[in-house]
Amino acid sequence: MEKQLKMLRALTRMALDVEMMKLQRAVRTEQRKVNQIQSLNKSGMDRDTSLTNNGSADFALYAGADDRWRIWKQKEIITLNTQRAALIAAKDEQKSYTQKAFGKDEAVRRLVAKASDAARLKQNKM
Repeated sequence: MEKQLKMLRALTRMALDVEMMKLQRAVRTEQRKVNQIQSLNKSGMDRDTSLTNNGSADFALYAGADDRWRIWKQKEIITLNTQRAALIAAKDEQKSYTQKAFGKDEAVRRLVAKASDAARLKQNKM
């Protein structure tokens, strides 16, 4: 019986490890989206800074490229935020799977500990 419990413990531990890896992957994927959004926002601020530091406009501004780029940037940020929202939902779902796996692992760990204690008491009585 104790051997079976230890095997069950190993299985629940592996299942927990898998769920934790999936959660870590989801967190990293969402962070990449956050970094992309921050990068786009920073590039807009850098452009504004370069225009104010130069004190004058450049050909891109005169040609209207800045306006088109800002429109594209906003659309891209909206798209990235939409993708991020989906990633957050998936991450939250994965978090619940991970919590469930943790609960199972913890319950089996306690069963193994209880069985070990019972076996030790039985051994001491003999």
